Amino acid sequence: MNSLFDTLDSGFMPHGHCYYWEPYIMWSHAISDSIIALAYLTIPLSLIKIVRSRKEDDFAYMWMLLLFAVFILGCGATHIMDVVNIWEPWYRTDSAIRIITALASIGTAVLLVRITPQLIMVPSGRRWKELNEELKSLNEQLEQNVQTRTEELEKLAARYKFLSDAIPQIIWTANPIGKTEYLNKTWFTYTGQKEEESTASNWNSRVHPEDLVPARAAWQESVEKGVPFEAKIRIASKSGEYCWHLSRALPMTNSQGQIENWFGTATNIHDQVTKNQQLERTNEELDNFVYTASHDLKTPILNIDGLLQLMKAKIPANENKDLQNIYARIDKSVNQLRETIHDLADITRIQREPAEESHWINLPELIEEFKVNHQLLYESTAATLDADLEEVEICCISRKHMRSLLDNLLSNALKYRHPERPPHVQVKSELEDQYYKISIHDNGIGIAPEHQPKVFDMFKRFHSQAPGTGVGLYIVKKIIEKYDGRISLQSAPEIGTTFTVWLKQKG
Repeated sequence: MNSLFDTLDSGFMPHGHCYYWEPYIMWSHAISDSIIALAYLTIPLSLIKIVRSRKEDDFAYMWMLLLFAVFILGCGATHIMDVVNIWEPWYRTDSAIRIITALASIGTAVLLVRITPQLIMVPSGRRWKELNEELKSLNEQLEQNVQTRTEELEKLAARYKFLSDAIPQIIWTANPIGKTEYLNKTWFTYTGQKEEESTASNWNSRVHPEDLVPARAAWQESVEKGVPFEAKIRIASKSGEYCWHLSRALPMTNSQGQIENWFGTATNIHDQVTKNQQLERTNEELDNFVYTASHDLKTPILNIDGLLQLMKAKIPANENKDLQNIYARIDKSVNQLRETIHDLADITRIQREPAEESHWINLPELIEEFKVNHQLLYESTAATLDADLEEVEICCISRKHMRSLLDNLLSNALKYRHPERPPHVQVKSELEDQYYKISIHDNGIGIAPEHQPKVFDMFKRFHSQAPGTGVGLYIVKKIIEKYDGRISLQSAPEIGTTFTVWLKQKG
């Protein structure tokens, strides 16, 4: 140990020699340097306490405090060495400490210059207090806004619940994957279930087994594709009676097009379905009666016609004009009755038979076929027929039905021609969405506006210009309905009529 101290102070003399070992000077320096060193050592201890009590992410300049602590500690060490050097010449150690302190001071100064702009931006205590007050005010305002908004949402939810419970329909919601989340009061009133029992499985236990599988498949398809849902299902009431309901649902999407919820209803349509079924049974019974009557009346009509011909042979009219008139009137009545029975048979046949198998047919061929079949009427009226069928020359439909449709519409255009001009008929075919669109326009006598709503009714005739029973357009409408189509009418008296037919594409 003595050799170490000898090395540190070899060749030097203590600093006390410079003070001539004057007690006042020597002890004033020793005491003041000791006090300064003690103060310097206290500062790093306080900084260390700050560093240990504050997290690194809580104070952005933690490294600056550490560097400053090293600098202050070095300053304290130099003052300690000043006290030691009064009696012991440890100048080498003193120099090393001073070099370290100098480096720490330079580093601290450089870094302090760099962060000075940032430190200037740090709010003062007064400003911090003001900011805290502003933040507190904003928080209170935010809490008030949240409370107000919460109350508004609660009121809105209460209104929605009241509205949904007041509606006689069943209202339900589901999440994006199709799981039922809400059922309104009408459901529980109708089914007799308790609200705490409400789960998605409730539908399974209440829907008729025959309707459950197809309804579930339709619902799954809607959920997967994001398309509206619709199904007719029977739901059991609390008495166990199944009633028909029309269930519908629509997806609610966000701005990105993603489904957030499903909103659905189930409307009780049991009375409507029951009445429709009764009406269908009544219509079926009426069709059966008409079919039977038209079939059974054919033989008596043939007998009447045969007896009339026999009477003509046995009692020739010759020059008896009264008898000729009687025979003519009987002939006319028999023919009208025969046509009526024939038309009734056609109507029942159209209504009873299913839609025939569709085939690709050529429209220009059917137009030419019409001209041949009605050659006498066509030529006698000097009619012209223009067909614009370039867009749709062939279509997939029953040939018999298309022939009947064109025959009725085109023959009407010739029969109900204007007396002052030859008939001119225009036929045009187009594609419109998923439909064949066929338009037939004529320049005939037209149809009065008050008669147009009843044109497609059975046995409706509004002109006596041509013979008929008034079932042709009714048959046309029934044929079109078999192909999920529709027909419209535009007409003006003395100008002409346009029938437009839409037939759904098949094949």
